[in-house]
Amino acid sequence: MRDSVRAEIASADTVKLLVAGQRGMGKTTELRRFGELLEDSDFLPVFLPFGAQRSISEAGLIYSMAHALHLEPKAGLDEHSFKPLQDWYGREEISNILEKGSKGRASLGGEILILGAKGEVERKRLTKTKRSYEVVRDIHELVNRFNTLISKARRKSKRRVVFVVDDIDKVQDPSSIENTFIHASHILCAIDCPCIFTVPITYSTSPYLRIAALPYHGIYRVPAVDLRDENGKRNDYAFQFMQRVFELRMPFNPAPKELLQVVLVMSGGVLIDAMRMLRGICKRKILNPALSVDEQMVDGEFQQLVDDYKFVFNTPQLWRKLSILCRAKDTKAYVTDDMLPELLYKMIVIEYRQKYIWFDLHPAARRLYEQNADVIEKAIDLE
Repeated sequence: MRDSVRAEIASADTVKLLVAGQRGMGKTTELRRFGELLEDSDFLPVFLPFGAQRSISEAGLIYSMAHALHLEPKAGLDEHSFKPLQDWYGREEISNILEKGSKGRASLGGEILILGAKGEVERKRLTKTKRSYEVVRDIHELVNRFNTLISKARRKSKRRVVFVVDDIDKVQDPSSIENTFIHASHILCAIDCPCIFTVPITYSTSPYLRIAALPYHGIYRVPAVDLRDENGKRNDYAFQFMQRVFELRMPFNPAPKELLQVVLVMSGGVLIDAMRMLRGICKRKILNPALSVDEQMVDGEFQQLVDDYKFVFNTPQLWRKLSILCRAKDTKAYVTDDMLPELLYKMIVIEYRQKYIWFDLHPAARRLYEQNADVIEKAIDLE
């Protein structure tokens, strides 16, 4: 993927790319390695982990990107350069002076004393109030100010700025992602530099994105590691790849080679799930060196993964769908399932690729059904 993305951004000044994939598929790792690849090039990479925020908007996203660029040492930007963007988000204050009057005896203490024509004394207190409110501003003006900042960074660094914005798929409000990347795609595509955004896996299967987001130059899908093909045939190259990943990430790995293969199969080719099981094995071995790493220990770590999946199936429809998929003989039917986006998002179904895209159940979801098949089927029959 890295070479293809580099070719994309080298061919156009304002290319916009989307990277979609389920959690734990290595999107962040690949994008960070991509950033490192650009360090000694004509590009100035700015990596922004957006994070698990409540929602996202085009204005908020642009501010985060501008702030990340401002903090990038190689961009050479000062506070004065960033101020126009800060001003766009600023609040205006209006002061009102209110007069409060009353009649009575005169007294001291900062009040204004007024002597009336009839000899009466009136006190007046001046009260100053402030009201602040957000000023409604033109979003196109914000983009213009952001592009000016990008232009300054380009002149200062003598390099082309490229943004890599990660973790957008962790935003809690999915409708805000849709509003930003579909309905406001023309705003993001007006940013005057290449940008790469991670988006939820559902965007790679969304017909709305295909229609509404034509300005994007491409959607890169990051599938799980296809340890086996759809016919169950072993993919030796994929096993070697995952083994190499864990050699680099985990210097201490007490699992024998044959049990490591079992862990990889149980993970379904999902890097983060394999890592979770291996870390559990390492922790047990460190706490009790006398323990032997055997099939029972590996199965215990896998069972913890299975137990977590109980909370993923939070609707009767999902339990019913799990039943159907577990009893299905043809996995090719997954791609036409009406609930495929939700199944992908919740990691019940995993996306793979060899010559073409195909899908399969996560092994933990399948084990969950096997352990509770009688209860699940009875509950479905009662509905």
